[in-house]
Amino acid sequence: MISTTSLCLPPPHTPRKNMGLAPYFSTVTSESVFRARFQAEKARPFSELHHVAASNWGRSHLLACRVLRREPVRQILPILSDYTIPSDVHPSSSDEIRAFLNGPDPTFTTQSEHYLVRRSNNVTTLGQIWAALATFVGSPDRRSRDLSGTPEGDEFDDDHYIEVEPRPTRFRCNSIQDNFLDSSRIQIGSSSPLHDSSQRTPSSLGYVDSDSHLLGVAPEDETLRLASCVIRHILYFAPPQDSLTEPTVVEFCDAKTRLAASTIVGQRSIVAIDDSSLCLRRQEPGRGFIAVKDRIALLEAKTQFQCLENGRPIISDSCLAQMVCEALAARLLDFVQGSHQSVIVINATQHYMCFLQFDISDEYILDFEDESSANFLHVSSTAWYDISQRSGREHVLANICAIMRLARA
Repeated sequence: MISTTSLCLPPPHTPRKNMGLAPYFSTVTSESVFRARFQAEKARPFSELHHVAASNWGRSHLLACRVLRREPVRQILPILSDYTIPSDVHPSSSDEIRAFLNGPDPTFTTQSEHYLVRRSNNVTTLGQIWAALATFVGSPDRRSRDLSGTPEGDEFDDDHYIEVEPRPTRFRCNSIQDNFLDSSRIQIGSSSPLHDSSQRTPSSLGYVDSDSHLLGVAPEDETLRLASCVIRHILYFAPPQDSLTEPTVVEFCDAKTRLAASTIVGQRSIVAIDDSSLCLRRQEPGRGFIAVKDRIALLEAKTQFQCLENGRPIISDSCLAQMVCEALAARLLDFVQGSHQSVIVINATQHYMCFLQFDISDEYILDFEDESSANFLHVSSTAWYDISQRSGREHVLANICAIMRLARA
């Protein structure tokens, strides 16, 4: 028998009856397991749960929302598999991307951001990446130790986010929008080693020591800064946006956005705040670049892993539930029958990144509050990728390049 060692830190609002349960993410992967857990945990339908902010969603919401994780863990999200090109990574497409993949000078953790930026051959974003990375892998003295002023979850005042309300018309039957793809049409390809979805642990991430991981805790904004620097660099210099003049571009949006939506039938409120997002802008004659899609992908940043099993991070119930809430709110805000049915969320924790795909069908949305519904919200995920390692940077690059192609298709 193989022994396992788990460290899971439940959030303060976790009910006592849920403590000690194996993480939802690693166990509820089939309908039979879901039904068994729903009965054993005496779960309640969504209509009977109290309205709470996304940061207070937990295991009860995962069961109420009928969430199933799809196996196996992948290197590329299923919806992106037709949009990956091996040359994005091997060989890298540009000097800027090649420098990103090659990584920093070994002494970078001892240098200032000023030095790293000026040393990076006029590629400002590259120096900013290494400076942000040094916050986590450099000396503890480099980090800010004051976490008391860091807002958590949805605890922001009105100055911290932009509010997005539902469109006046909630229920329409339109054709598929030009810039988006129905996930039911995706065929999972295997033209590159990065596509190999048969591997169950395709990760650049080795063993994560819980003690050193806790020592690396920094304000959530430090995680967000590193993720934004990495994503921006890829958006600026990687294909398909690797030329100076691009009439359609995917860009990084810094604003924390409050997503306020309502369920179709019962008009139950679902409210979440994303940490940032990717948006699509298109150049229009006489108008410049205008936003044509606000949520290509959402970004959720965390200060630390809540659950480690044998040194490998597992998404905690509270984190998964919060991302489910964000994905549901985003899907409801953009709900048009027959349109794209997947929401991509990038989960960043310190210098690690993971990509998740939430498949939310029209049928699921329409009978979401029906207790007898047989429809599920399916979640696919990649492994965790370590930005401090070349293999981690390669997989992050491959997924983001594919996100750009999907958005521009």
